[in-house]
Amino acid sequence: MSVNLLESKNIKLTKISRDDYALLCRENPEHYKKTELLEGVIVDKMTKSNLHDYYSQIFFDEIQKVLPKGYILRTEKGINFNDSELEPDISIVKGKVQDYKNNKPSTATLIIEISVSSLMYDREKVKAYAKGFVDEYWIVDVSSKCVEVYKQPEEDSYTQKQIYTEEGEIPLFGKVLSLKQIFGE
Repeated sequence: MSVNLLESKNIKLTKISRDDYALLCRENPEHYKKTELLEGVIVDKMTKSNLHDYYSQIFFDEIQKVLPKGYILRTEKGINFNDSELEPDISIVKGKVQDYKNNKPSTATLIIEISVSSLMYDREKVKAYAKGFVDEYWIVDVSSKCVEVYKQPEEDSYTQKQIYTEEGEIPLFGKVLSLKQIFGE
């Protein structure tokens, strides 16, 4: 987890393993169902607003139109890799539903976080997603009506970052998602 965000709050962190986190979740599911593990640190998830839910649904619907066979579109379902167990707003993974009956995916083709009030936290996830070899990571900045697109993971960062404004079109599976249509309201 980036020191910059946490240093300002003078917080001392104790990291735990994914196995220990899974044990805590099994032993006290009510307490831990609103958390996720980011690089060994348990983080409380934020409550989702109506605006968040709206844009999650819009992106889900638009992606579903261009999703080719052999991929699954998931919402708020777990993904595990390295020292993280996250529940992204939207993820696209290869395979079929049955492939994940007993295990969560360990990477993704695309992960999208909808950011209404969590922009700094969603940017903290860049390193974890790159370490998990997620091909693309999008942060939808609702207040700025733009999408930060991170591509080409390499170790613990992405080598490409591009910002698409509300007039832009983001390429996906040989087609495009029109941000003008999504943010046009």
